[in-house]
Amino acid sequence: MSDQNTLSALATRYGVGETLTGAILIVDDDPENLAVLQAFLDSEYVVHTAASGRQALEIAVTTGIDVVIADHRMPEMTGIELLEELRGLKPDVAGILLTAYTDTPVLISAINRARVFRHMKKPWDPDEILTTVAQASEHVHQSRLNIRLVNLLARRTEELSAALDDLRAAQQQMQHLERLGTLGRLAAGVTHDLRNQVQNLMMLERIASTWQVPAQVMDPLRVNVAAMRNLLGSLVSLNQFASQGSLDVAPSPLEPADVLRDAETVARMDVAYRERKLVVSVGPKLPTILGDRQKLVQVLVNLLRNALQATEPNQTIRVDARATTANAIVFAVEDEGTGVPEALAQRVFEPFFSTKGEHGMGMGLYMARLIAESHGGSLRLTAPEHQKRGSRFELLIPAAPRLH
Repeated sequence: MSDQNTLSALATRYGVGETLTGAILIVDDDPENLAVLQAFLDSEYVVHTAASGRQALEIAVTTGIDVVIADHRMPEMTGIELLEELRGLKPDVAGILLTAYTDTPVLISAINRARVFRHMKKPWDPDEILTTVAQASEHVHQSRLNIRLVNLLARRTEELSAALDDLRAAQQQMQHLERLGTLGRLAAGVTHDLRNQVQNLMMLERIASTWQVPAQVMDPLRVNVAAMRNLLGSLVSLNQFASQGSLDVAPSPLEPADVLRDAETVARMDVAYRERKLVVSVGPKLPTILGDRQKLVQVLVNLLRNALQATEPNQTIRVDARATTANAIVFAVEDEGTGVPEALAQRVFEPFFSTKGEHGMGMGLYMARLIAESHGGSLRLTAPEHQKRGSRFELLIPAAPRLH
């Protein structure tokens, strides 16, 4: 099968449609030449005529044409100048140049500038003009067919690529759901046993407080109880999200300073806490927020522990809470560790992705982001404000509506 037949078969198969209008434009400043050529061609084509190059361009812009036959010697605009300008407007139209001269400069301009399909010498032969117009029309047909098929191929390639991306995303989501389900079942079992232990510890804490136990014993006990309650809350959140795909939030009015203090109390259990410098800053007169205290503390504890793991002894971790102009509170945890590589920065909130290798499950920041979003807020990784290197995570929570 020839290349032309192959293209035609493809055009039919994919419904490319008709490529030719069947119309030609004749341009000549001599009315008699126009009339003769029009009469000769209008039995097979829809013929438009123009007496000048400018008039021809006006017709070409508003009319669908396949071939232009232009006389070269015309006032104001030559045939070469017309076909050159027309090529910029409609590059898929074939040009035929008629001239009584065979000057080499004219031929070179016709080829290089106007890129005419054919150069014909006057007086023209009727059979030759018919054959030339037919060949020019076929050339236009093949050119337009190629362009449409290439465009169709590009669209189909983009559609296929998008479909493959969607399929990969769906497969990844299924894998995430399966792993979440497994984690949820494991968390459910651990939660049951841990809840009993936490209740025993809370009872011990209450008894110890009534016996006036020394502070050096009571303070570590309270810190441990708080840490265990935070761990239990994390497991409950994980199990909840794995089983129902969302998080239940129990909002209540909260003071940002209290949330930050609770998170610091829990983080104090980490051995690395005593070896780092923690700088805490709370802005003045912060508005109240509506949030789930346990879950927000869970987020800040996760950020603090990440900062502790990312830093070396004697390095500084800065924690602050401040109001924004958008009627919200920003809790920030900033460290001066090695930072997150730019190539990984967009992935740190994905489930099961961890920069800690085998030492991380990849669920901490993912769950933290979900908690932030369940409060109508957000969690983001930004550039440090106080150090040249390191990481800064910002938790944005809307302020509570003001009562009038």
